[in-house]
Amino acid sequence: MKDRYFTVTVTPDITASKQHTAAFTAGDVLFDWTEVQIPKGTSRLIGGAMLVRGKGNAACTANKFGSFLLFSSTNTQTLGTLNSTPDKAPSNDLLGLLELEDATSFAHSNLKGTTVGMAGRASNTSTQANVLITGTQTGDNVGYDKIYIGALAAGAFDFTTINRINDGDIDTTSPGTSLVCDGTSMDLTRHFIAGDVLHAHDDAVIGTVASVAGSTEITLTEAIATGVLEDDDYVYSLNPIKIILYFEK
Repeated sequence: MKDRYFTVTVTPDITASKQHTAAFTAGDVLFDWTEVQIPKGTSRLIGGAMLVRGKGNAACTANKFGSFLLFSSTNTQTLGTLNSTPDKAPSNDLLGLLELEDATSFAHSNLKGTTVGMAGRASNTSTQANVLITGTQTGDNVGYDKIYIGALAAGAFDFTTINRINDGDIDTTSPGTSLVCDGTSMDLTRHFIAGDVLHAHDDAVIGTVASVAGSTEITLTEAIATGVLEDDDYVYSLNPIKIILYFEK
C-alpha cells in the first residue's frame, strides 16, 4: 500500500547582512518565498517543525520565538526586505498559513544549539494545521508541482554573531580550506555543522563547511577564494532555520 504521508524539508536563505544588522522585530519578514516541491494534486498540511540555530554569542542563546509560515502558489511578489516590515501588494496567490504561536511552541531553552518548534504544540487552532495545499506550477520532476513558503517573525529572532575571521593575510592569500576564527569565549562547534553554507556579514561567500575542526577552526569543502574576505569579517550560516513540513496525500 502506498504511504499517504510524506515530509518536505526546506532550508530558506536568510541573508547574512540582514542577520548582522540587528535582531528581528515581531512582524518582520523572516525569510522570503522559497520553493517547495510536492506531489501533484491536493495535499493536506497536517503540521510542521521549525529548527532554529541559536544566537552567535558565547552563550548560544536560544531563538525561541513564534512565526507565521505563509504559503503561496507563486513567488512573483516579494514579501519585502528581510528584517523589515513586509511590503507586499495585494495577491490572490496566498494559499494559507501555519502558525508557531510563541515560545511555548518550542522545546526547552536549554536546547540552545538548535531549538525545535512545533506547530500545534501549544494549542490546536485552525491556523496550526489541516491546510489544504494545491500546487499550480509544474515541478522539476514528473509528478510534482511547486509551491512557495515564506515567513514573518512573531518575536525577536537574533542571529547576530561575534564569530570573526582570525587571519591577517586572508585578503591577499588563500588559507586553503582552513578557516580560523576567534571571538570572546567562542566555540565554533556550538554554532556550525557540516553542510552549512557560510557568508561574511557583507554577504561575501566563504564556502561550505566540511567539518568543524575545533573550537576555533572550520574545514571547508573547497579552498577559500583570494581577495573576497578580510580579517575580522563576521561569519554567518546562510540557513540558520530549517523547516520540516508534514503532509497527508
